[in-house]
Amino acid sequence: MNGVSEGLIIGTTVGVVIGVLLAVGILLCMRYRRSQAQIRSSSSRRSSTIPIRANGVNTCAELSNSTTGQESPREFEDRGPSLWIEGPGRKSLISASGIPKYAYKELQKATSNFTKLLGQGAFGPVYKADMSSGEILAVKVLANNSKQGEKEFQNEVLLLGRLHHRNLVNLVGYCAEKGQHILLYAYMPNGSLASHLYGENSAPLRWDLRVNIALDVARGLEYLHDGAVPPVVHRDIKSPNILLDQSMHARVADFGLSREEMLTRNGANIRGTYGYLDPEYVSSRSFTKKSDVYSYGVLLFELIAGRNPQQGLMEYVELCNL
Repeated sequence: MNGVSEGLIIGTTVGVVIGVLLAVGILLCMRYRRSQAQIRSSSSRRSSTIPIRANGVNTCAELSNSTTGQESPREFEDRGPSLWIEGPGRKSLISASGIPKYAYKELQKATSNFTKLLGQGAFGPVYKADMSSGEILAVKVLANNSKQGEKEFQNEVLLLGRLHHRNLVNLVGYCAEKGQHILLYAYMPNGSLASHLYGENSAPLRWDLRVNIALDVARGLEYLHDGAVPPVVHRDIKSPNILLDQSMHARVADFGLSREEMLTRNGANIRGTYGYLDPEYVSSRSFTKKSDVYSYGVLLFELIAGRNPQQGLMEYVELCNL
């Protein structure tokens, strides 16, 4: 009897364990399929309502010292007609992005005929615009000789049309008129993080501010990586792309190179800024969320040391390891 009882107990225990494992496996499979279905559904809705031009200009640019190159054409194939088409269907396609369109004359008046210059980047000049509504905006105009092409311009409009977070720079509107490509952003009165770290007339940032800036950037990246569906990789995290609002809260800016993670492919060219590039990305040409995290780590060292990655920052990092 004892032998039979022990065999029964062992058999029952094994059966229960196998049943639990099967139940857990089925639950995980169901959750995985559900998440994949949500991603495919979101992607298909965005593709059908907000088409991206498939044969846009194959150019790219960032701010100074950024690398450029042709993007893999597979990332943009089969996405329908151009967003900037002419004809009666143009307004409906543009309105689908959810970003308001501004008239060129309105921006010309708000910037005093584009004379209120705030700065200059690879995209082109940035102007301060005093709108008739009393709102103050930053206006980025694509220069004729800019390396950043129409593809990056469209990409920023489409991505920021669905990304909303307090630690991302808000895209307020755009203008595609008279051969001009213009982006309108919420005005960040305290400029970029780089201007505070390296500006000749800027006072040193307090340590509590540096910590808060690091936390703000981390929250913005967390939203892009884990809050957005599908997830987004920024691909150009650096101090010039971190802007500070009136309260010195940091916001991540410049999404011209950003891509949805599910569409990322191995590319033939390196995109980003030297000094912030993940070595694994350089060797594999495969950019993931981990590459953004590496760039963020460089930014942390930059906040601590107050040194540019291209001007001796890594020497300080190596000294920390001694």
